[in-house]
Amino acid sequence: MIKKIDNITILHIIRFLSSLYFYHQVITLYFQARGLTYVQINSLWAVIVGTQALAEVPTGIVADKIGRKVSIIIALGLQFLGEFIFIFADSYLLFVLVCVIAGIGFSFLSGCFEAMMYDTLKAQNRQNDMQKVAGLNGSFALAATMAGSVIGGFITAGLELSNFVMAIILTAFFVFLSFLASFLLKELSGEYKRSGDSSLKLLKDGVNLIKANQSLRRIILLSLLATPFINYLLNFYPPYFVEAKVSGYFFGATLAIASLLGFFASKYAYLFEKLFGVTKGVMLAVLLPGIFYFLMSVISHSILSIVLVIFAFGSMHIQKPIFLDYLNRHIESKNRATVLSLINVISGFYVAVMGLLIGFVADISLKHSFVLMGTLIAVGALYIKIDESHVSANNN
Repeated sequence: MIKKIDNITILHIIRFLSSLYFYHQVITLYFQARGLTYVQINSLWAVIVGTQALAEVPTGIVADKIGRKVSIIIALGLQFLGEFIFIFADSYLLFVLVCVIAGIGFSFLSGCFEAMMYDTLKAQNRQNDMQKVAGLNGSFALAATMAGSVIGGFITAGLELSNFVMAIILTAFFVFLSFLASFLLKELSGEYKRSGDSSLKLLKDGVNLIKANQSLRRIILLSLLATPFINYLLNFYPPYFVEAKVSGYFFGATLAIASLLGFFASKYAYLFEKLFGVTKGVMLAVLLPGIFYFLMSVISHSILSIVLVIFAFGSMHIQKPIFLDYLNRHIESKNRATVLSLINVISGFYVAVMGLLIGFVADISLKHSFVLMGTLIAVGALYIKIDESHVSANNN
């Protein structure tokens, strides 16, 4: 008899398929070939996170009202639509349209994906495994990035426009497969079924929770300032490699190796708390990407540049499983997606605004943009501290 796969397994499959991108290693060069500046390139990601921020609360409420499964299906459907349009996009305005669609799709996914994960574990009395499971889920995304980078590296090695388009088509195909896989999810029942509260009450309860819970606010603030700007690193490392005279064949290989490191960093992120305690473990997890940004600002070498990008990208995946666990400990199941979406609104606006500033600085000097990102991360790591009392589920 074949054992049915549970939600956690399906969520891992979805994460892998929807993260299987074959063009990330050359995306900036592709945009530059279309005539975009660094400000315009970073503005596209700002459009994504800005749209996501605006749509976070409505989609989070929808997830709590109609169920997480339907929300995930909608999210992946929109992601596929965005990738399909991206195949034919050849102007800045069309790229903006793709980013708006992607932002709405990501907003449907961001709150309810982790909410379904945590509530599934809670239903199985395994909520203490959230760091491990979230880390493993992140590892599947990084495994996909690694595979996509290796395959995409060969597809786009010639750095020609036709190669870029082929990589986008292949990406759209696997996103479509993730969309089909989402129909296999099971909506949770009993205590964990979709909320019967009104949308306004879900929103008010979420706002009141953040206002009343000082520990939750502190964790949110640190996670905000700790943002490692992963997508901006993906934007900047190809031109950084060009300046360092790195061969085009190493663009994909570097991202693949970096993703492999990130795979293990995400999977074993929970060990940071066990080895160093909450305060030191979180500070180290937050500070590491900032250190590598500072090093990238002063080192431009064909080999050392590759090493720095690998360790910078890999270290950025330590903190997310930790913060996801700490945040979820303070949130009830009935409006978990709504509260997580409220948090993502704050984060989205911050990343969008900083992205424009970082892009403006990069147009002046790429190395100065690395200094700026490293400084922002260091401020969060050194000035916002959390300890055992802040992450306790009973400290509400």
